[in-house]
Amino acid sequence: MQGRCGQLSCKEMNWKEHWQHVYQTKDPTDVSWFQCQPTLSFQLIRNAGLENNQSVIDVGGGASVLAGCLLSAGFQHVAVLDISADALKHAKQRLGARADAVEWFEADVTDLMPPHRFDLWHDRAVFHFLTDKTDRQ
Repeated sequence: MQGRCGQLSCKEMNWKEHWQHVYQTKDPTDVSWFQCQPTLSFQLIRNAGLENNQSVIDVGGGASVLAGCLLSAGFQHVAVLDISADALKHAKQRLGARADAVEWFEADVTDLMPPHRFDLWHDRAVFHFLTDKTDRQ
């Protein structure tokens, strides 16, 4: 069945392989969705009224700079979830020693069993891929 994702339907795609390939072949700053300053996301998180000791997870945040912005703003419990190990590697390298202050999850969001509660889940571009009802649940 051919769907909007190309030769295979979205359900049949191997998302991990897809995103690994993207981050193995492109610099994170060269993709159309890269933001050098995640102004809107940061402002929305700030407007949510969180205290700096509350936890934030950036879903699909792999190579994003948001985690670093949150750390710089004093957030103490920052986590990043991405399906691509290579995307996470880019972010860790960018953060250097500060990467140890972030909780990293390499997983598909539909399979993640978080080890604790997060006060805020931020998603800029992952959940719209969950077109299957089972995945959304």
